Parts: sequence; C-alpha cells; structure tokens
Amino acid sequence: MSKPKYLRDGQDAAVIDVGSNSVRLVVYRIDGRAMTPTLNEKVMAGLGRDLGRTGKLSADGAEHAIRALKRFATLIDALGVESVFAVGTAAVRAASDGQAFAARMETETGIPLRILSGADEARLSALGVSGGAPDAEGVVGDLGGASLELIELDGDGPGRGETFNLGPLSLASSGGFDYGKIVEDVNEALAATKLLSRRGGDFYAVGGAWRALGRIDMTMRNHPLGVLHHYEMSRREVLKLVDVVRKQSKGSLEKLEEAAAKRAETLPYAAVVLERVIQVGQFDRVILSAFGLREGVLLERMSPEALAQHPLIAAAEALAGRWSRTRSFGQKLEEWLAPVFQGQPYVFTPRRELVLRGAAARLADVGGPLHPDQRVEVMFDLILRAPLAAISHEERAFLAAAIHHRYTKAPPRHADAYLRLLSDDRQVAAAALGAALRFGADLSGRSETLLSSFEANAVDGKLVLRMKKQVAQLMTETAQRRLETAAAALGLTAETKIL
Repeated sequence: MSKPKYLRDGQDAAVIDVGSNSVRLVVYRIDGRAMTPTLNEKVMAGLGRDLGRTGKLSADGAEHAIRALKRFATLIDALGVESVFAVGTAAVRAASDGQAFAARMETETGIPLRILSGADEARLSALGVSGGAPDAEGVVGDLGGASLELIELDGDGPGRGETFNLGPLSLASSGGFDYGKIVEDVNEALAATKLLSRRGGDFYAVGGAWRALGRIDMTMRNHPLGVLHHYEMSRREVLKLVDVVRKQSKGSLEKLEEAAAKRAETLPYAAVVLERVIQVGQFDRVILSAFGLREGVLLERMSPEALAQHPLIAAAEALAGRWSRTRSFGQKLEEWLAPVFQGQPYVFTPRRELVLRGAAARLADVGGPLHPDQRVEVMFDLILRAPLAAISHEERAFLAAAIHHRYTKAPPRHADAYLRLLSDDRQVAAAALGAALRFGADLSGRSETLLSSFEANAVDGKLVLRMKKQVAQLMTETAQRRLETAAAALGLTAETKIL
C-alpha cells in the first residue's frame, strides 16, 4: 500500500471514498492517463444521517462502514493493489467524532483516511470532471450526502470554490419532506454564493443522487443510450424532471428506476437542490459527469507525461490494448490516414474530429479476436457503451458507427442510438471513416512497417495510393476492393501508382 510519487503505467490503484451516505471502493487499471474501473463496490452506510441532530456520525452507520472497509482492505490485499488512497468527505469532516472514526479505520484496516477540507473536496471533484471532459467550462457541483461543493472550472483547471450544508441527509434532518420549506432552506444557503448569480452556460453535476435523477430522466425521455457520462439536460428538462420527482411518494420513486429505489427517501431533496442551483445560476444546460472526486484523487498523482495525453485517446488505447498486440499501430494508422481526409467536410468541429479519428484508429483492431460474424453483431454496442472519457453521446454513436463500418458496409441493425443520435451527414462520415480504417488495417496486415510502405492521399477528386515496388504484391484483389470502397465512401475515385 505504498504511495509512489506518480502512478505507473500498467499498475492498479484503489480509491476508497468514505462519504456521508455511502462507502465505496473502486479499483482502477492505470494505462497512461486512462483509468479503467475493474472493481466497484458500494455500501450505503449512512454515516452522516444523524449529523444534523447529534453533531456525530451515526453509530449504526459507523459499524456498517467499518465492516465494509474491512472487506475492502481484504480485497485490496488479495488483489495485490499497489496504491491505495482513502478519502473522507463532509460527514467525517464535520462530525465531532470524525477524527476518532479515521483513527479506528486505520487501526482496524491498516488504511489511513485523508479527511478532505471542503475546498479540497471541491477541487478534486472539479479535477475529476476535467479528466472526463477536458474542454469543460462552467461550474461543477458535487452533491454528497451532507454537503454541496461548487467550483469554477475552465481551461486552466479548477478555480474558486464554495461549500454548503445542502446534502440530502442534512436537509432531511429537519423533518419530513416539505417542498416549500426545503426551497426556503436551500435559497437561504445559496444567498451567500458568489459563483452562481445568473451566470448561464454549463453546470456539471456530480454525485450519486444526481446520477439517479439522470437515469430517471433517461427513462422519461426514452433516451437511446443508457450511459450517464456526459448525458445532457436543458434547463427546461431539469425543471420538468424535478417537478415530477418531488411529487412522487417513496413507493412511486422506488418503481421509477433501480438507482432511485436505493435513494428514494433522499432523492426529492437532491432534486430541489438541483432545481434551485439551476434557477439561481440560470444555467442553460446540465451535464452529468461520471468522473468526479475519485478520479480527481488519481489525476493529482499522475505524471505530466500521462496528463499530456488526451483522455479519449488514452481510453481508446487502454480498451484496444486488451485485444491488440500494440498501441503503436493505432498511432501510425492515425498519421497515415490524415492525408486521406484532406478536403472532407467536418461533421464535428475540426479539433473534435481529429480526436475522434485518432480514437477510431486506436480501436481499428479491437474486434480482431472475435469471430467475423460476431464482430458485425457486437462492435457498435461494444464501442457505444465502452468506458471512454471525454466524449459526448453523439460522438459515442459516431465512433461506434465508424468501428462497426470498419468491418461491414451495412449500417448497424436494430441500433436506435445510430438513428436518433447521428444526423445523416454524420452517418455518412462514420461510414467513410470505417471504410478508411478497414483499408489501412487490411492492406498492411496491421503492420506498421508495411503501412509505411504505402502513401494514400486525396488529390483532385481521387484517392491515390502510392506504393513501393517491393510491396506491390500486397495489392491483391481484396486490397483493391478495400481501396475502391474507401474511395467511394469519401466521394472519390481510386487510383494506384507504383513508385
């Protein structure tokens, strides 16, 4: 359980989050900047449920938490996890017996607990959000069981932050749910904010309760993709969702969605906090982030070299690395394809399209070990739901479609997300990218050396393939067909030249 200066590529790391409502262990595989969860366990201990009334941690909750933490420690030892980081948030921070709990935890599990200040908790949550959305600008809100952390975020990273005792457990301690009273309590607390004040723009929502609200909204809107990360709601949609949730009984909430059932008693409070934050800030959009405090804890321990890589590229390499022989072929394929797309219209911003193309190149052989029939059936759904960072739902569908088309010209079957998330021009562009990936990968046999023996360029309405004489034998009928298919998908005609 040592703590190296920087996390190493290829190692495992664990984060234990001792929160006001839940105690969670997540073990991650570290691949450069990518953090892939390999084990995720949570226990709803309720440490902070008595905090507002007694100023102390719940006695039953503490026992429940310690039992869970002992299990976590046993799992960590058995798995041989090298780096373990345990953090305590609002309940442990505010409780008069919080330090005593931390000492007991270390004595009984051997794991020290870092009790975060409100400022540190907000900063790490915002850092985590930026790890999943490096272009994020706006305000991050992390709603825990006992507190709400708000922090500004822009291209330079986390900025100023604020902490409020507005967690569902804190609000619920004053009695049963009374919408009017809860609104007054939240408004009174937010009157001290200097971050919101009708700023508009984007609000990034972090925390289990707000994720549960997102799942309910997905169900209400019949959203075609059940991935919470980067799920977006307009202000109008948020207010409609809150209005529905706050009027539901506990029993009705338990029927809405599995995640809601676990938080049925506290979810209406979380909904009101979101409603008031959105109204005070006049935010245009709420974006749910699956990245937050735990990812922030790891990101602050990554090397500058790891942090220099784009999160989506790192995640694609980590995913492909489980099946393919090397990451380097994907890097080479990305470079090789760049001249092929010269003059092609952009269907995303130029910067985003380059990143998506780079991710697609890393994933070009991810289906290699699968049976050819299985690839066609599963690749779209596999990429659509893969643990990728820094990608919107529309971009997920585009990337999934491109990798699907890397194996077939036919569109995905029974793929509601393909039709609903991708416009016609993006469907066409995904097919073109997939055909180009297939051409480059199949022509070279996934060999960087052989790929370097060919040059492909889009010139004067033609896709021109230039090759050295010594590799001309690789240009079989199948390779010629791949070239012609890629050219047609790009709106070009095919031509070959031997140097």
